[in-house]
Amino acid sequence: MAQNELILVRRPCIKYLREQKALNQLKRFEEVLIICPPDLGKQTPERIRRAKLDGYEKGVFDLTIIGVNKWVSRVFLVEFKYGKNKYTPEQQAIADSLEGLSATALKIYSLDEFIEFITKEFK
Repeated sequence: MAQNELILVRRPCIKYLREQKALNQLKRFEEVLIICPPDLGKQTPERIRRAKLDGYEKGVFDLTIIGVNKWVSRVFLVEFKYGKNKYTPEQQAIADSLEGLSATALKIYSLDEFIEFITKEFK
């Protein structure tokens, strides 16, 4: 992950999501689970090897949000991007396989775009 992506997109979006959850603003779902695996982008080969031993694989999205209530459960796979970055081939394959399920994959390029997504899907 490029440093700009980490500093300008991922961290502010995760901070915003955690604040909204702490303030009970994600009202569409009774329970919201946030899964944010560590970024394995620019790591040493040893650290990547250890992460793979722990179950991390290529194509894992930056953020998984699971919203659950009595009527519906939804899964959102979020990939933070900066500039013209696109999905990796592994991420594209996962995104394509979600069609027709109650899961959605999306690319987020800015905090404003993330706030719009959270407002539409969770408030």
